[in-house]
Amino acid sequence: MIGGTLEEVARLTASEKAFWVELWGEPVLDILRESGADLVQFGPIRAFCKTDEPGHSGINFILGAGEAGAVTHGHLADAVRWFETRSVAWDEDRGVDHRVPVVPGLPESAAAEAWLDEYGFHREAGAAKLVRDASEPRFAVAGDIEALDWDEWDEGFGDPLAESLDLSSAGIFFLCLLGEERWRCYCSILGDDPLAYVAMHIEAGVASIALASRPYRGRDGEGQLAVLQRCIEDAAAEGCERIVLVDAGGEPPVADRESLIRAGFEVAHRVPSWRSPVRAESKARH
Repeated sequence: MIGGTLEEVARLTASEKAFWVELWGEPVLDILRESGADLVQFGPIRAFCKTDEPGHSGINFILGAGEAGAVTHGHLADAVRWFETRSVAWDEDRGVDHRVPVVPGLPESAAAEAWLDEYGFHREAGAAKLVRDASEPRFAVAGDIEALDWDEWDEGFGDPLAESLDLSSAGIFFLCLLGEERWRCYCSILGDDPLAYVAMHIEAGVASIALASRPYRGRDGEGQLAVLQRCIEDAAAEGCERIVLVDAGGEPPVADRESLIRAGFEVAHRVPSWRSPVRAESKARH
């Protein structure tokens, strides 16, 4: 099974963390700072927060909870308590709702889940991690669909990708990627109509991708295959061994998942997400 060894899981996890850290780079933080956007490091932990969007799990989350030292050195506790200081009007006592994905098999995964459970976090199923190797694509792409490198010609490029990662209207995250060395961005089109979008980040032999599409006369699945083909070919050319789908703690839409499976992706492991006590208390009140 792809991604089955502990070493492989650690590589995929490190690549996905690098995707998020660079997506939240300084240009984005400078633009969004007034709305409470911040990225803070506690040892191996990265905490991502935007206080004016307290209900969006793609915006407010913690990565690295299962890594060595995250629990034993108190970094997970520090990150959670930092979120508790990021108060918003509707819940000043417990801060901003956030999620903590815990990747299974890392050195302190079990300790992280025990700590989160004791602290009052609620465990959710999370997402199945979809992974593919970089072998040659074995699927056909419709001849009338093009997969182009994204450039400034499509100002709407960032919005579908932001929505796919539960980033609300913050398409600015992806608009800042143009020209960045570690990123590849693609859009498939049918005539003048965009069908699907991909942003791909390359880190240490692993390509992490975000995928989104726009329904168009039943052809959006074909558009997804076109951009996935470009991803696979370009990742292989860069020496990548694995391609992994980035998620915001939930499963991709059914249509996206079907395209990914057709393109050779398979489930490597499942990553449960723990939701903060703010979430649990809010649900209990309603």
